[in-house]
Amino acid sequence: MAHWLDKTFFPFDREIFSWMHALQQKAGGFFNGFCKFVSFFGELGWFFIVTAFVFLLFRKMRRTGLCMAFALFIGALITNILLKNLVDRARPFNSHELFRLWWTAAGASPEDSPSFPSGHTTAAFAAGIAFFLAADKRYSWTGLAFAVLTAFSRVYLIVHYPTDVLAGMLVGTAAGFGGWLLSTLTYRKAGGRLRTLLTEASILRLFRRRSCNCSADTPPPDNAPVQEQPAVDTCNAATDNEQENKQL
Repeated sequence: MAHWLDKTFFPFDREIFSWMHALQQKAGGFFNGFCKFVSFFGELGWFFIVTAFVFLLFRKMRRTGLCMAFALFIGALITNILLKNLVDRARPFNSHELFRLWWTAAGASPEDSPSFPSGHTTAAFAAGIAFFLAADKRYSWTGLAFAVLTAFSRVYLIVHYPTDVLAGMLVGTAAGFGGWLLSTLTYRKAGGRLRTLLTEASILRLFRRRSCNCSADTPPPDNAPVQEQPAVDTCNAATDNEQENKQL
């Protein structure tokens, strides 16, 4: 299948690469560092995994975190475990001398994993789509914007064919919708302790409890003034009680 992809889509891939190389030349390599910086956040999906984990700790963002976690799992399963090993497409800089020259000019580092589909793009779109669907629309669009930047950086650096990135966008988008569906079903069907964990547990509440416990267990300092308790006249209190009983 890798041979079929190279043969069928070579004109398309080469045209897009030539545009990217022209941009690199006209900008004097200005975008080289920026694209490497953006691409760094997609390495093994670490940034998206950490973000999903942090969201899971907070009750208000837990649904978003769960949606992202499901989406990233689906995307990794399809791209990294299934398609990459099945297609086994070589990287563009290892397939064509011209692409290798353009890759060198972009200043990218070599990568050994199969090229199709783009794992960075899959993870970025899986997390971005999930974030957009589950979080507040006033800011969730930033996930989609970052996903597009990630896809652009992979082509600009000549580490993936444009068709690799397009496939990653499709898989990531499907994974994002799948993660949203699974998280919605989980919240709808959850009961008992699982529902309590999803809807009530909070890392902030845990920290507050520990803080209160620590404050209660802390003994007063040695030089703290001792508050004297008012003296109680037990004799008069007993006499008053006897008089009340007699009246009754």
